[in-house]
Amino acid sequence: MALYVRVKQRLVTPDFLSKQTTSTGSKSIKTLNLHTDIITLHRDLHNAPGSFNKTHVAHLHMLEHLDNRNENEEALRDALYQDIGKSELEAQVYELGGLKNEILHMLQNFEDWLKPESPTVPEMFQTYQPAIHKGPKGVVLIIAPWNYPIILLLLPLLGAIAAGNAAILKPSEFAPATSAWLAELIPKYLDHDCFRVVQGGKDVVEELLLHPLGHIFFTGSTPVGKAIMAAASKHLTPITLELGGKSPAIVTEGCNIPQAAKRIAWGKFLNAGQTCVAPDYALVQESILPQFHEELTRVMQTLYNHDPKYPARYGRILNTVHFNRLGSLLASTRGTKLYSAGAPSLPDLIIPPTVITNLHSNDSLLQSGEIFGPILPIISFPSIHSIAGIVSQIDPTPLATYIFSLHPPTTQYLTHLIPSGATVINDVMGHLGVTGLPVSGRGNSGMGSYRGKESVECFSARRTVVNVPTSREWEEGVLGWRYPGGMAEEQKLGLWKGMEGKKSW
Repeated sequence: MALYVRVKQRLVTPDFLSKQTTSTGSKSIKTLNLHTDIITLHRDLHNAPGSFNKTHVAHLHMLEHLDNRNENEEALRDALYQDIGKSELEAQVYELGGLKNEILHMLQNFEDWLKPESPTVPEMFQTYQPAIHKGPKGVVLIIAPWNYPIILLLLPLLGAIAAGNAAILKPSEFAPATSAWLAELIPKYLDHDCFRVVQGGKDVVEELLLHPLGHIFFTGSTPVGKAIMAAASKHLTPITLELGGKSPAIVTEGCNIPQAAKRIAWGKFLNAGQTCVAPDYALVQESILPQFHEELTRVMQTLYNHDPKYPARYGRILNTVHFNRLGSLLASTRGTKLYSAGAPSLPDLIIPPTVITNLHSNDSLLQSGEIFGPILPIISFPSIHSIAGIVSQIDPTPLATYIFSLHPPTTQYLTHLIPSGATVINDVMGHLGVTGLPVSGRGNSGMGSYRGKESVECFSARRTVVNVPTSREWEEGVLGWRYPGGMAEEQKLGLWKGMEGKKSW
């Protein structure tokens, strides 16, 4: 393992990436050297014949060891609690445990996913032995958010490693304890010459984006995603954006109302509402609204009728900026408070789970972007045919759509009605629990997809390869028309027209 665990560990810090100016005015010479070094070492390690899969397997196993060691798990759980008050259970299930499953799934399948594909072509061209090969894109940049700072950094990395890339990892500066631990642990398990952790804020990202990259993978807000996409366009760098949005939970007649209320409440208030795929608001059919109110109140009293100042069960808001933003939303809404688990506490950064009802689609809670906090607005609708208009006013391309119905024609209608990144029937966020199932956005909720096979596709450069026959028969009979001289032009044209529109062609 000497190749993968260097004796001399060199951690990239903001000082390493600090802005510098030469007499010519060029910026960030050290960043440029960092980038060039990684490209050179990546080429040396991964272009050597026979070393391709061995290197990938070794790195994936080392990442598995990082996630499996008990002392690492304890340190990372403590860091998550320090940053955002994430409970031990949530840290284990939604960060560390989920990552383990994805690593094992990748190890079991990635070599098959990397095999050349044999595309379907007309019979005549099968002699070309057409194939699509997959290779690394080069040096990729992965930028992670603060709400799930471990899995949303390392999960994309699995695909980057499997596809043979080197990677620059940028954890969130808003989760400093977790970021520091990742910066310490990753160089111990992954080859520093291929994988580097860069700590810092917006200025560091801006400098990294000045240079050509093989791919940029960003998870975060839509406004920041747009800025990163603009920067990527300067080098025509391919990009994956996993953003957020206002995902609706649609509750219709004939569903299991108690179950719908319980599952929506769980998904909404997980991680203090700071989950990009959480239901942003609930759309409830008017005929069942009173019963849904009753069941949701009962669920809230059961799940959250405790002192919300103890974040061991609940979690806390990231910082005062987000706390004040959420407080402003509560102050400006024209809706009615159905339930609140307590009073907000600025010193503790706690906003208790809160439900607001009697709303219209133009309310500030629904027109101010993703709530990203423990506030659940409820809107009523008369019939399923009115849903399209409401959703389009709020967010026409949400990250996910959650449909609660026991009526298959209703679920089919709504699935085709709303163009979201994912659709889940009778649950919220249920698609995330399926190992290897792709995650993707649409429109303002993102572009591109990843997880499992899609991660390998995301970080792979596809190349068409054909082997054209060299026989005299092929040269003169099939390809003879394309060379100057030889047969008459009319004969060439007749030969070509004879091949046009043929099924075998």
